[in-house]
Amino acid sequence: MAFPITIIPREKFSEHPLLARLLELHDIPEQIYITGNLPKVTIDEYGRATPRILTIVGSRKNTEYGKNAVQKLVSSLVNENVIIVSGLAHGIDSVAHVSAMKNNLKTFAILGNGLDAKVMYPSSHLHLAEEIVEKGGLLLSELPPLTQAAQWTFPARNRIVAALSDAVLIGEAEEKSGTLITARLALELGRDIGAIPGDIFSPNSYGTNSLIHDGAYIIGNEDDLFSLLHISKKEKIKPIDDYSEKEKIILEMLTEPMEKDLLLIKCSFTPEEFLVTLSSLEMRGAIVDTFGELRRLV
Repeated sequence: MAFPITIIPREKFSEHPLLARLLELHDIPEQIYITGNLPKVTIDEYGRATPRILTIVGSRKNTEYGKNAVQKLVSSLVNENVIIVSGLAHGIDSVAHVSAMKNNLKTFAILGNGLDAKVMYPSSHLHLAEEIVEKGGLLLSELPPLTQAAQWTFPARNRIVAALSDAVLIGEAEEKSGTLITARLALELGRDIGAIPGDIFSPNSYGTNSLIHDGAYIIGNEDDLFSLLHISKKEKIKPIDDYSEKEKIILEMLTEPMEKDLLLIKCSFTPEEFLVTLSSLEMRGAIVDTFGELRRLV
C-alpha cells in the first residue's frame, strides 16, 4: 500500500490544538509528516484534550501478564472519547494499537522512521500500520518519508509521543528501557504518568515498579485509569432521583471532573451550603475527590 503523506511545517503547528503541544518541546520538529486523519481536538481550561490522548508504551518483549493487563485496561475505554497513542513497535506498543481498534477506539502510531511503506519498521507491522489508517487513525513522523529507522531516531521520536499526550501509561519496562525515556520526557512536560504494577521477580516489572516508587500513579484497575485521564464513565451517569435539590445541582455540574473552587463559583452556594452538600454526596458514594478534583461516581 502506498501511503498518502501530508507535510505540516512548524509554523502551522499552532493552527491545530493537538500539534500546538509540540511547541512545548525544547527541540521542536521542523515539520511533521502524517498519513491518516488528524482529528478535531479541543483543549479545556486545564490543558486537557477532548478526545483525551492516552499514550501506552512498554517493553518490546512483553509478558503474557503485561499483554493481558493492557488489553483489559483498554477495553474499559470502549465507550469513551479517548485516542490511544503508541509507537508501532513489537510488544506492548502493538498490543495497545490492536486493543484500541478492537474496542472501536482510534489510535495513532508515532514512528521512528519515515512513512513510506518501503522503510516501515518493523516491516512485519506494515499491515498493522495500514489497518490503523483504514480505521480512522493516524501515522506520524518528523522524518522524511524514506528515512530508515536508526538507533537515534527512537529516543527522538519519544519526545513527540510525550508531547502529544494527556497521560502516559507504562505497561512493562525493563531497568534500562526506552520506555522510561518517554516517561521522563512526559514528566518534564507536566503530563500525568501511570504504571501497571508488576511481579517483583520479573525483569519487565523493574521499570514500572520503580516509576511507582518514584511517584507515578498505580494503575491496577479501570477506576485508576479513568482517574489518570480525569474522565468519568459515561455509563455511570444516570438520572438523578434520590437526592436533594442542592445535591442534584452539584451532580449535574460534574459530568466531567472539576476543581472544588471552580465548582463553588459555578453553583453559587454559600461556602457552608457547599461543604455540607459535598460531605453528604461523599458519604453516599456519589462523588470522590481524585487528584484534587471532584469526580462523579453515579
